[in-house]
Formats: sequence, C-alpha cells, structure tokens
Amino acid sequence: MNAYIQNLLSINEQKADVIRLQYWLQYGSTLKGLMKNYKVDPNDFLEQTHNIKSYAGLVYPAENLTKTLASLPGKKILFTNAPKNYALEVIKQCDIEKYFSNLHFIECSKFNGKPSEESMKIFLAKYKVKKAHFIDDEKQNLKTAKKYGVKTIWINKGQKKPLYIDKKITHLREVLRLPIF
Repeated sequence: MNAYIQNLLSINEQKADVIRLQYWLQYGSTLKGLMKNYKVDPNDFLEQTHNIKSYAGLVYPAENLTKTLASLPGKKILFTNAPKNYALEVIKQCDIEKYFSNLHFIECSKFNGKPSEESMKIFLAKYKVKKAHFIDDEKQNLKTAKKYGVKTIWINKGQKKPLYIDKKITHLREVLRLPIF
C-alpha cells in the first residue's frame, strides 16, 4: 500500500506510511481515505496492492482451524476487508471455503471496510443477520458490531477487554469452550 501511495502522491515511503495509517484511523481503511481525498479507483488500488504471484509460504492457517470451523454450529459467514481475488486465494490456501455459507469481501460493502458503520449495515442487511456472534482480532470491528446488537468475541493475547467485548479468547479454537456454543 505504501508503494501505491508513494507513486500516487510522489512522496517518500515514510510520508506514505503516515498517510496510510492516518486514513486507516480516520476512514476505517486506507482505500476509503484515498477514494475520498484523491478519487482513487478502488478496483485499481485493490488490484495493485494485492497482486501476489504465489501464496505458498505466505499463508499459514491457525492451528486446528478446519477442526474448529467444522465444530462450530450454525451458519458461518466470512466478513473480510480483503478484495475478493486475494481473499479467495487465502481461503483456498487454508482449505476453509466449505465451512462458510457466505463470503463477504470489501467489494460487497461498496469498498467500505470494517469497522465502518456503513459496512456493518450492508453486511447485516445482506445476510439478514438477526442473532449472531462476531469473532475478530480487531477490537474496533467488534465495537461497531456491538453497536448493532451483535455479540462480540475478541481474539487477543494481551490487552484488557473493553466493555463492548462480550468474550475474549487468545486462540480461535477456544471459542468451542465458550458456553454460547
């Protein structure tokens, strides 16, 4: 992303990194900030910043990922800020597509990424979510989910659990031990 910003704005990597982080904090994603401030074509941005030739050696599934997903009851929807092509490759490398009834990419939310309220509204409406548990490793994403009445589970090893987080676990496999499942 920094290289894209560097080329777009003709700036050095350090300045590009500052803009990338600033937009992520201010708009919920670097992409949204670039779209708003520089009229960047989101498809071009995603294609250029997620153009990976080989995913082998880059993607390592969490320990017991398939076993955990197979054991979770109910409908599972993958909600990612990644673009479709990139996410499908990661999902393929992890061999987990069969565990999800739906896959929700950043394109599905009109390029609004988590934690934006816009993306959450689109997600909940599209899949007619009424009662759910939202599992994420980014607490800001969970804050938005909680605001819309979704139960929240945070995967985090160190930080203190904020009030809007219902449950905190350190590894995905621990979700199976929660009394909600």
